[in-house]
Amino acid sequence: ATLKGSGKAKILLMAHMDTVFKEGSAAARPFHIKDGRAYGPGVMDDKGGIVAGLYALKILKKLDFKDYAQITFLLDASEETGSAAATALIQQVAKQHDVTLNLEPGRPADGLVIWRKGSATAVVEVKGKASHAGVAPELGRNAAMEVAHQILQLGKLGDAEKKTTINFTVLNAGDRTNVIPDQATAKADVRAAVPEEFDRIEKDLARVSADKLIPDTQVTTRLERGLPPMPQTPETDKLVDIAQGIYGEIGRKLTIEGSGGAADASLSAGVGVPTLDGFGIVGGNIHTPEEYAEVDSVSPRIYLLTRMIMELATHTPGK
Repeated sequence: ATLKGSGKAKILLMAHMDTVFKEGSAAARPFHIKDGRAYGPGVMDDKGGIVAGLYALKILKKLDFKDYAQITFLLDASEETGSAAATALIQQVAKQHDVTLNLEPGRPADGLVIWRKGSATAVVEVKGKASHAGVAPELGRNAAMEVAHQILQLGKLGDAEKKTTINFTVLNAGDRTNVIPDQATAKADVRAAVPEEFDRIEKDLARVSADKLIPDTQVTTRLERGLPPMPQTPETDKLVDIAQGIYGEIGRKLTIEGSGGAADASLSAGVGVPTLDGFGIVGGNIHTPEEYAEVDSVSPRIYLLTRMIMELATHTPGK
């Protein structure tokens, strides 16, 4: 949705509608509030951000505030799977705006996000040779054993000092217990704070995987890149100062943090638009059945977002 005003600043709000939960999760675990916390699939990530955005716009309408040139509220439906369906649209729309506020969840300590890691998927594929597991296992080339070996050695490619992580999370090999598997696949979640680390990981996957455990197996690797990193910038710091001043109006102080989670904010920042993230509702246990949103954070967070829009409409950094 796009709102037109009478001012000069163009402000982009972003949130996402999808969650990590399977279809039917909402019916199995419906929204409810208990002991000051709201529960339900995606209640914080990112349904809370959508609510914050809608109510901020509702308040601006009630105040008849139109001192902006344009406010666009963009909702992605593919963020949790890498935003493949929305990447080009987000980049195109972001370029048409002066600043982006991403409505991902607020940090548990009531914070904003000034940098994010990028994401990628490492894929390891092994081809072996099938044989009878009981009669002639020696005639086979066990792809499952080889992929297990690869997981153990490739899982060490992270670099804690550079905030690079690689965690194998998906494994597939064989479908019958009495057959030596001739195919196996492993996938790993890869996160990095700088693009150069993805380049290194890609090269090291090929180099290290050449060390095989099972002779005569074929091992191939690739790195499927997802969202890019979002670096901290001087423009980000200026936005933080504005947000801190606004939150101080209601006696609160924001924590300023980075995140290992990738988000659409990286796409906006990647095309050179000043971007600040974490304007959604505060909560915890993200991506788990115990995910929750702090009910007491709803009003302060909507106030923060509404006032941030109003302030940026008249005092956008760099304009």
